[in-house]
Amino acid sequence: MRVMSFNLRSDFILDFKNRWDDRKHIVYEIIDKYKCDIIGVQEVNNKMYDDINSNVKNYNIIGSARSKRFFSERNNLFIEERHNILKHKTFWLSKSPDKVGSQLWYSLYPRICTTAVVELKSGERVRIYNTHLDCFLPQARDFGLKKLGQFIEKNRKEEKLPVIIMGDFNATPNSKVIKKFAAGEYSTDRFIAVQEVKKELYSKSTMSSFKGKEKGLHIDYIFVSEDLEIVDVDIVKDNINGKYPSDHYPLIADIRIKNE
Repeated sequence: MRVMSFNLRSDFILDFKNRWDDRKHIVYEIIDKYKCDIIGVQEVNNKMYDDINSNVKNYNIIGSARSKRFFSERNNLFIEERHNILKHKTFWLSKSPDKVGSQLWYSLYPRICTTAVVELKSGERVRIYNTHLDCFLPQARDFGLKKLGQFIEKNRKEEKLPVIIMGDFNATPNSKVIKKFAAGEYSTDRFIAVQEVKKELYSKSTMSSFKGKEKGLHIDYIFVSEDLEIVDVDIVKDNINGKYPSDHYPLIADIRIKNE
């Protein structure tokens, strides 16, 4: 299966010529070109969600907004329509994970995770998580991963399914939270970043800053459980005449379930 994590950059007035309406056509082209089975997107506000729903074909889109405010953002999952969504939910990375809009007092925004169990066309099943961690404090990112780890732990015991975790973690590969997450310190399972099959990608930025940057922050990830095999991975730098779809690059990976 092919999976993608893509921070779409919320429509922000100070982005001037890089606002959503000026680049959304490039987002649609990328989604159509790479034909992923599962896509996790971040920073999708209500207007962007409506536009995507109207223009992106062949996907079922799931995920709730992080609050009831008009400009609230979502971490949506796009599931290619050949596959079945068996169950899904959005939960909050807070002390009240089922309460809409709940957040830590030291987090600037509510942080959420959209999760789903997907039955692939092949009949195999996987559990997907798509999140966006706090952009300011490492303590908030640490809490968010602890909360995510609790959900993963509970679901793995009940389902025993392969797991894919993706999103904007707002942390570099050498940060404590990324190292702890990969080592299994937030749950009993160890998760492998797809970048491990091309470690040179760690030195590449996953943020274009709308300028096609090579150097910069590497903060976007796709992690998989050890019962999944990573076939290939890349950072997608597609643009149209120097116009980029977001201030982040999409991260894309081909993976498959290991045969026992």
